[in-house]
Amino acid sequence: MNPVFDHILAMVVVSVMFISAVVILPQMNAGNFKAVEQQQLRNIALNLFNAMLLDTGYPVDWGSRVNRTFYFYPSVVERFGLASYMDPTLYVLDPDKVQRLNIYNPLGYLPYEYLKSILNLQGYGFSFRLVPPFNVTNVNGTKIDEKHTPLSYVDSTTLKYALKVVHLDGRPIPNAKVEGFIFYSKGKDFSLGPLSPTVTNASGICSQIIRLTLSSPDYVMVILRISVADVAAILVTMGRDASVYVADINVVGDTVVLTKAKNPSNEDVKIVSIYVYTTDGETVSLYNGTKDDHFNTGKSPRFALWNKTFDGLRDLNPAILIFDFSAVEGGRREIVVAGPYKNLLSYNVFEYGGKVPVGSGAVKLQRNVLIENMIYTAELWVWKE
Repeated sequence: MNPVFDHILAMVVVSVMFISAVVILPQMNAGNFKAVEQQQLRNIALNLFNAMLLDTGYPVDWGSRVNRTFYFYPSVVERFGLASYMDPTLYVLDPDKVQRLNIYNPLGYLPYEYLKSILNLQGYGFSFRLVPPFNVTNVNGTKIDEKHTPLSYVDSTTLKYALKVVHLDGRPIPNAKVEGFIFYSKGKDFSLGPLSPTVTNASGICSQIIRLTLSSPDYVMVILRISVADVAAILVTMGRDASVYVADINVVGDTVVLTKAKNPSNEDVKIVSIYVYTTDGETVSLYNGTKDDHFNTGKSPRFALWNKTFDGLRDLNPAILIFDFSAVEGGRREIVVAGPYKNLLSYNVFEYGGKVPVGSGAVKLQRNVLIENMIYTAELWVWKE
């Protein structure tokens, strides 16, 4: 072969090898670096998730540590963890601790940046969510909330509810069992009773007619327990959200605390009775009020309006507390209030932390957990800031 062509060919081969070294190898190194970085992020997320779900934190009852006014201060938390210290079963969370991640908790919560400092997460962000096992919506698929209720009146003594039960991906769930209880009041009268159980049809839709003993009630609250196999969700829906006008209901351990609402009605009310609706679908009469169980909803200088400890309350697995209030002047039985875990009920996604940035390469982990004997999907997103 001509020596000139040999030199040219050799130069071409060397040039190709040089270009490969300059262009391709850095890309391979960048890809490897990105894979290593993603694995490191996943390891951080896994360690954080395990700490959240398996560790009780310290003190072990930090979610229940409050001062004399029942207010919680973040500085009490020396080590963070949501696990229940009273139940050794894995992935059972303490509801008092979970409630400290509710930024609207009137008795205090853990700020996001403060918790990041406890967890030594400088340079990283996270979002923690509790997702219901399935979705309960209005029949048209819209979210159920205080302004969009599945309740409607057929006439003055007949109420109807209609709802839809679907998987998280939108597929309808047939044969979901729906049962519940109704509380309502008119003037000085108050009535309550169970609803007949029914099931959803092939489209995941369920409706029922409810006959009322009081005509055109002032306040109505319906609690529905929807169960699919052994998994249940609880829905609270009202004709009017009376809790805005009376008080917020809080539970700390076995103690029930009523705190001043944002828009109180400024009237004297007394507690007639308290009921507990459990996660098993049972209604328990908890307390009959006395002459001493009264307060002013707005004029009182105290933030905590009323409190009482009920030994064994937590053992009942309370999902909802229902207060039957009566106005001191005239004795009107017009107010029914539900609480304290409305933010954990079926139409809500409980969310805490930062907002997941788009295109951040965030890592997502999921695990089923138990809170008050009910199943939720715990979801953790972690990203590098």
